[in-house]
Amino acid sequence: MDSNHQSNYKLSKTEKKFLRKQIKARHTLLRHEGIETVSYATQSLVVANGGLGNGVSRNQLLPVLEKCGLVDALLMPPNKPYSFARYKTTEESKRAYVTLNGKEVVDDLGQKIILYLNFVEKAQWKELRPQALPPGLMVVEEIISSEEEKMLLESVDWTKDTDNQNSQKSLKHRRVKHFGYEFHYENNNVDKDKPLPGGLPDICDNFLEKWLREAEKNLEVGIH
Repeated sequence: MDSNHQSNYKLSKTEKKFLRKQIKARHTLLRHEGIETVSYATQSLVVANGGLGNGVSRNQLLPVLEKCGLVDALLMPPNKPYSFARYKTTEESKRAYVTLNGKEVVDDLGQKIILYLNFVEKAQWKELRPQALPPGLMVVEEIISSEEEKMLLESVDWTKDTDNQNSQKSLKHRRVKHFGYEFHYENNNVDKDKPLPGGLPDICDNFLEKWLREAEKNLEVGIH
């Protein structure tokens, strides 16, 4: 192969700069967060600079990611400058890796932020789950039966949003209805000072009473 042919494969200054930035982002994630990237394509990507910690909201990031395919899940840890996106297929994640690496997005303050994407294994999602429950929180497996689950689903009325009692929205790939408080996707939080007037569906009262009785029984057992 002659030198002229080899020169065709040399990276431009812009490409070299981008590659250095991507490698730096990869090393930073490993050094400070313990997040290890992989060199082969997977369904999951870590998006450096695309996190709540540096002013990028879910409403800003998700439409950008969805241009490359169906996003199965988007995890944005609080106060972190990165996020995790999982696509339905590896082909879609590869498309995002090629298309969105080095892409500029505008944060909440109007400043431009450059995204750097790397592949991660699916196991990474499990590692982000809390290792221990907060004090006072208890998980009760299978607390409702299949029949009760069906009743709860059937109690949700998707045909209307009466007097705006409950917040109902149609997102790109799903519908959501909020009870109690409206969930704000831009910051992954709720406004505690603005409860929705509709409250919980009436059918929930029976379940809550049953769960409270079960909790009292568990406390009594613990005391004795």
